[in-house]
Amino acid sequence: MKIRNERGFTLIEVMVALAIMAALAVALTLLVSQVLDARSQLSEARQEGAEKLVDFLTRVDRQLSQLVVRRPHELGQGLGDGSLLLMNDARELYWVSAGQWVLPLQDYSTRLRLWRLQWDDEEEQLTLAASGLLDAAEEHSWTPVDRLQQVTDLNWAFYHQQSWQTTLPGGQLPAAVRLSLTWKGEDYQRLMLLPEAIRITPAGSSGGGND
Repeated sequence: MKIRNERGFTLIEVMVALAIMAALAVALTLLVSQVLDARSQLSEARQEGAEKLVDFLTRVDRQLSQLVVRRPHELGQGLGDGSLLLMNDARELYWVSAGQWVLPLQDYSTRLRLWRLQWDDEEEQLTLAASGLLDAAEEHSWTPVDRLQQVTDLNWAFYHQQSWQTTLPGGQLPAAVRLSLTWKGEDYQRLMLLPEAIRITPAGSSGGGND
């Protein structure tokens, strides 16, 4: 009868194996950390470039392109006299947009949201915010959606009757909105077309019907 000589791992072998595994774990952790740092640096570099401006204005354009005829209210009073409102010395633009997702509000739901693009000249900040409550008995509660820093100047223009105007036409919506701003010392413009269906001529005016 042959007896096999079997032996287990020695303590030294176990310690060497544990040391190798620990070294691999440390190396893997350092690698993951470097990848995350690289992604963070890439993201910061992108935010510092013009891509941040383009992304912000594209988000504004997307909401304006879904503008609907709906007059919002605050403190029990209608805001302005139309669906596109320029307020606070042309530092704030308000409008109602039909979003993609349904927003539940107490006992009903809606896709409509009130949007505000607000420029703070002291903070040099342009903020896009939204509110789900269109007819507020109190002041609107705003949720910031995006911010653009280092905006030192901002001007609006509205295309109406084949010309650009610095004020909104009373009782009518313009065909397009032009936003001019100074960001990081450079001047930029963004032309945003409004939906064809919402350019409605008030009843009783010349050329009734749709423009």
